[in-house]
Amino acid sequence: MTTSALPDDSPGNGASASTEAVSGDRWIVLLVDDEPDVHEITRLVLAGMSFSGAPVELHSAHSASEARSFLETHHDTALMLLDVVMETDDAGLRLINYVREQIGNADLQIVLRTGQPGMAPEREVIPTYDINGYFLKTELVAQKLRSIVISSLRAYRYIRTLRLQRSDAAPRQQVKSAGYQRLALEEEFARAIESNTLYLLAQPQVQLASGAVAAIELIPGWRLGDAVLGPAQISEQIGDIELRQRFDDWLVGQGCAWAGAWRSAGLPPFRISLPILAENVWDRRVLASVEEQLSRASVPQGALDLEVPESALLAERPNAPDVAAALRSSGISVTLVDFGLGLVSLPRLRRLLPDRVKIHHSFVRHVTQNPERAAIARSIIALAHTLELAVIADGLASEQDLQFFKWEGCDIGQGDLLAGPMAVADVCAALLPEMGSIDRASHLH
Repeated sequence: MTTSALPDDSPGNGASASTEAVSGDRWIVLLVDDEPDVHEITRLVLAGMSFSGAPVELHSAHSASEARSFLETHHDTALMLLDVVMETDDAGLRLINYVREQIGNADLQIVLRTGQPGMAPEREVIPTYDINGYFLKTELVAQKLRSIVISSLRAYRYIRTLRLQRSDAAPRQQVKSAGYQRLALEEEFARAIESNTLYLLAQPQVQLASGAVAAIELIPGWRLGDAVLGPAQISEQIGDIELRQRFDDWLVGQGCAWAGAWRSAGLPPFRISLPILAENVWDRRVLASVEEQLSRASVPQGALDLEVPESALLAERPNAPDVAAALRSSGISVTLVDFGLGLVSLPRLRRLLPDRVKIHHSFVRHVTQNPERAAIARSIIALAHTLELAVIADGLASEQDLQFFKWEGCDIGQGDLLAGPMAVADVCAALLPEMGSIDRASHLH
C-alpha cells in the first residue's frame, strides 16, 4: 500500500491568492470510526499528504461523542470521514444532524463511510442527510480515499473562499453571486435531463402476507461530482418551477416506458411508484402531463403511483381536493411517504385521502427493540386502516422487524431484507424466475 501524496494544488499551480487565507497552515481532517484498524490504515494512506501548500492533519475520534467534543474546539475542521454504526446504530447520522442543525456548520465536508449499508442505505441517506459523499468501506482503496480527501478539501476551500468574498462584497453583489451559482446549477440539471444522464434504480415493494411483488419504486438520482442527489435534495437545489416540472415529466415518462417494457417481457402488472417533487403534486399541469403520457404509452389505469412527502399535505393548495379527485378518476394513485414525521392534521388527511401511507424508516428499524417506536408504528397502522388506506413499512432490515409488521397487519414491506435497489434493466431477470414474488434467498440485494 503506497502512502505517497497526490500532486499539490498550490497557488503556484493555478490557485488564487485568496485561497491562502482559507487554507491557513494545515487542513484538519477528522476520522470518526469505532474500528481501530480503520484509523491505522487511514493514517498510513494519508501520511505525508498536502493540499494547496499546507499539510493534511488527520485526527481521530472513536465515537460520535468524541467527535462532538473535537468539533466544539476545532471550528476550522475541513473534512469529517464518518462511520454510521458506533455507540448506537445511528450514531453517525445523529452526528450529521448535530453538525448541520445544532452548531450550524454548513462548511464542513462530511463523507459517510459505512461497512453496514443495510443500516444506512444510500437511497435513504443521500436525500435525508446533508452529506457530501457516501461510500462503502470496501470501495475505498488507497487511491480512491486520497482522491476523496483532495476533492473534499477543494470543495471546502471553495466554500470558505466564497464566504470571505461575500463578507467583503456589497449585498447586491452577494445576491448576484448566489444567483449566478443557482443559475449554473440549474443549467447543469437541465442538461442532465435533456441528455438523459439522470439515473434510475428500482426497488420492489412486497405484499407481506403473500410475498408477492405489489409495486416497483423507481428511485431517481442526479450525480453531481462525487455526490449523488436524490429527489429531496434536487427539490432543495432547483428552484425554477418550469425545470422542476420538466424533471417530473421526465420521471413520469420513464415510469410509463418501463411499465410498458416490463409488461411486454411478461412481468405481472406491477404498480410503478414515482417520487415526484413535493409542491407540484397538486398542480393541474402534473395531472395533464401524467394523463397525456399514460395515454401515449398505452399504460392501463392503476399502473402509476405518485409518491409525495408528508409536507405536500402541509403545503396544500386551494384546488388540491379537486386535483386529488381527478388523479383517482384517471387511475393514478398517491402514496404519502415519510409518514409520521410531520404534523398533518386528520381533517386535511381525510380531505386529500391518499391511497396508502409509507411509514418512515425511523419508525421501522429495530421496532421490536424500542417500545416507543413500536407504539408509533401500531398507531400509524391503526389510523391508516381506519381510513381504509394501505400501509407500507419502509426500511425493513431484520427478520424481527418483518415479523412485527406482519403480526400488526401491515400490508406492504420495502427494504434491503426483502430486496435492495437494483438497476432498472435488471428487474426482469430478477423477478421473472419468481413469477412476480420475492424469495429473500434469491440475493436480489
